[in-house]
Amino acid sequence: MTTQRHLLLVEDEPLVASLLREALEAAGFVVVVAHSVVNAVAVAKDFDPDVAVLDINLGQGASGVDLAFILHHQYPGIALVLLTKHPDLRTAGFSEADVPPGCGFIRKDMVSDSGQVVRAIEEVVAERVRVRQDADPDRPLSGLTAAQVEVLRMVAQGFTNAAIAQQRQTSERSVERLLSGVFQALNIDADGPINPRVEAVRRFIAAAGTPERT
Repeated sequence: MTTQRHLLLVEDEPLVASLLREALEAAGFVVVVAHSVVNAVAVAKDFDPDVAVLDINLGQGASGVDLAFILHHQYPGIALVLLTKHPDLRTAGFSEADVPPGCGFIRKDMVSDSGQVVRAIEEVVAERVRVRQDADPDRPLSGLTAAQVEVLRMVAQGFTNAAIAQQRQTSERSVERLLSGVFQALNIDADGPINPRVEAVRRFIAAAGTPERT
């Protein structure tokens, strides 16, 4: 007799959650859907998940990354997969140290159909393979350093160079150098007819959405 695998899907977009649930149940998973961190923690107590697929952005309050650590501590051995619109952790405002070890990462922009997500999850569960689509060298903004992504994300949040320098505890000149490097890496002509700062923000938002101001 095959043991049923319990999967906790935490996704705040009802349509996405519905489509993925249908595909995952067809693949043999027993699926429970939650739409927030609080809801997920409550549901998990009785459900005892073997794997959790978590959207990083869950609206106001705790994030999917926060939930990943909660589940990692409460359910040792659980397989964790982040499913997100972000091309990588950096554009979401996180680093590798901010997620539990072994956590997978599936990019929504690479999922042309739910079957691809199911196959990736199967790999994580069956083989404990780390699915890390955020390491794809062709992902958006991959040519930027972590510091450049951080500064660009803050620009997209609407902060001035002076405010960014204050938050980073550095100089405005340092911020200017980082932004100059961003323009160069993204092949944006700083002296062209298009405002380079606006163009860089436009590309960030196209790749990762509008970041919340913290």
